[in-house]
Order: sequence, then structure tokens, then C-alpha cells
Amino acid sequence: MIKNLVLLTGEDTFRLCERLRFYREAFRKKYPDGEIECLTKDSSLQDLQNTAFTPNLFGGKRLILLEDFWIPEKFEQAEKGKFFQRLPDFENQCTVITIESKLDKRLKLSKYLLEQSNTEQFDPLDEAQMWKWIEQYAERQGGSISRICAQILLRRCGPDLWNLSREIQKLLAAGENQITESLIETLTIPHPTVVLWDFLESLSKKSVHSAMEKFHTLLQVGNSVHEIFPMMVREVRIHALIRDGIEQNFSSKKIAEMTHLHPFVLQKTMPLTQHFSREKIEAMYDELFDIDQKMKTGKISISTDDSSEFELAIEKFILHVCQ
Repeated sequence: MIKNLVLLTGEDTFRLCERLRFYREAFRKKYPDGEIECLTKDSSLQDLQNTAFTPNLFGGKRLILLEDFWIPEKFEQAEKGKFFQRLPDFENQCTVITIESKLDKRLKLSKYLLEQSNTEQFDPLDEAQMWKWIEQYAERQGGSISRICAQILLRRCGPDLWNLSREIQKLLAAGENQITESLIETLTIPHPTVVLWDFLESLSKKSVHSAMEKFHTLLQVGNSVHEIFPMMVREVRIHALIRDGIEQNFSSKKIAEMTHLHPFVLQKTMPLTQHFSREKIEAMYDELFDIDQKMKTGKISISTDDSSEFELAIEKFILHVCQ
């Protein structure tokens, strides 16, 4: 393993960026005379070699950040030029941090980086980990939130950490560093995807009143029917994929890989899928497809200021599913 080579990778870009910021701040604090250099995919291997192997004019250390820098051709050049073999000799002069949120593990360069770097993996958090993260983030911001309120906030705002971090900061500012349930309900807007889960849960339980209420909530919080409809189609497709995985006795991890779903989303969606048979999912998809065709062929009238027929078609869909 190369001591002065670090790899930050994973789909959780918020935590990855937080870690990168930590490295930047720690470097500036430890090496006031040091230099931070950032190279991207447009930079050449020669740029990297010059930065890594040329001494700092003032004798300070260098922190070199490579953001989406590596491609197979550049990696082959680095191997031929023995860049990685030379890098440990410059441990006292530079540290190289490679930032690759998505790595194709089939590639030789990915396998090499994972094996030879000090790797930090930032995979999406599951539900329990999300609760803990919310509590810890609120604490780092100088405030507090109970586990129950963390669960409510996650349920209401969804698992995107960028959005959650903003909401937590806002709530702490409004609540004198204490986040309460009443503040969450008053100051946060339910994320459309979360409302959609509730909507689908109502459909799975064949609760017409609740499903209608959730549909109109989506409209009231500012989502047009044109935005809601493709969300519904996507969710039905996800149910189809999950149902297929369940019927093949795949593990949750395998289904997550197959569907590319966030673990929290999968945890919330799988129980709903259990309520829908393959035949029911197919019928739902067929009806949504029929609505789409009627809309595109003018059988459902739509104008910029009147989407009532489109909304009516979705309400009829709700009634049919709940029969």
C-alpha cells in the first residue's frame, strides 16, 4: 500500500465532500506554508508528475487533489512511467488524494487504486445509520435532536444528506439549537418522494381516501401533475424490479445492487412491494401506460392552465387500484 496515496470513493457524495474538506482544513492547519493543487480529467499525467515530483519553491508540502482524474489511458501511461513506484519516495513532499465517487470495479485502474490506496468508502447509509447521522450532524452544528425527531425528519424529508443538512441547520437556527417535532412539521416541506411512498402505501392497503389525500398533498406542495405522473411510473417500475428479485429469492443487498436504490429507499419500498402481486403491478403499469398514450394522442385534454382531465385520470387510476 502506498502511504501517501488516498482514495475517497462512494455514492454518498455529501460525506465524501465533508471528508475532503476535513483533509483540506487539516493540511492548512498543519502546513501553513504548504500548497493545495487540484487536477481534473482535463489535466495530463505530466501535470501530475510535475506537481508531485517537483519540490515546492518554499520547501512546503503539497496536497494534490485528483478529481475524476484517472482514465484507463492515463493509468497505462502512469504504469509505463512508473509513477506509482516513484510516489512513495516523495512521501515527505506530497500526498495525493484521488476523488472518484463512482469506480468501475471491472477496470484495472479501479482495482489498483482500491488495493494500493488508503481507501475510504462512502456508501449510502441504511435507515438506522441515517438516524445516527442526523443526531451526530445536529450535535456538530451545536444543537441536538432526539432519536424520535430524527426518525420524523428522515421520514418527512427523505435520505438525501445535502437536503437534510440544510434542513437541520435551518431548524437549529429557528429552535435555539433544539429540534422538536413541531418545528419539523412547521418549517419543513415534505419531500415529494416521501409523500409518494405514503401514497403508494395507501394504494397497497387499498385506502382510497388516504391515497386521494396524498395525491392532492403532492399537488398542494407545488408539484404539477406532469411531475407526479413520471414519479408514479418510476415507482411502479421499481416495484416490478423488486418483485422480480423477491420471486428469485434474492437478498436485500442483491436487490439493491440490481435496482440501484439507496438502502433507505429499498427498506421503505420492499414492504410495499409485498402487497402487490406481479399481476397487480403489471395491471398498474398497463393503466399508467394507457394514460400516457391518451395524453400524447390528445384523448386527455391538457393546457398550460388546465390539467383537470389529467388529474381526473390519475384519480380514476387510484380507484381502480384500490378495488
